Amino acid sequence: ANKQLLMPGIAVVALAAILAYAWQVGPRETLTRAGLALILGGAAGNLIDRASVGYVVDFVDVYWRTHHFWAFNVADSAITVGAGLLILDMLVVTRADVSTAI
Repeated sequence: ANKQLLMPGIAVVALAAILAYAWQVGPRETLTRAGLALILGGAAGNLIDRASVGYVVDFVDVYWRTHHFWAFNVADSAITVGAGLLILDMLVVTRADVSTAI
């Protein structure tokens, strides 16, 4: 029973933390806002799966010829793309800050 409550509990805390951070992000920080929105949506989707069926349903399977690579869902994709946008934003902002400081 504890394991069934642990993951949703972590997800709720993570959602609250990301939402609190998103609230502080300025309106011009487009990549950050988009990344956080995708992560929030993906985390919420996975939380809904956990609450309704007890686990996250992975329904997209990637095969190449005879190799099976991944099994994932749309929520996982949203989280991954959102994290990528946040990383891209950090790299772009860091380079812009460095170039204006020189």
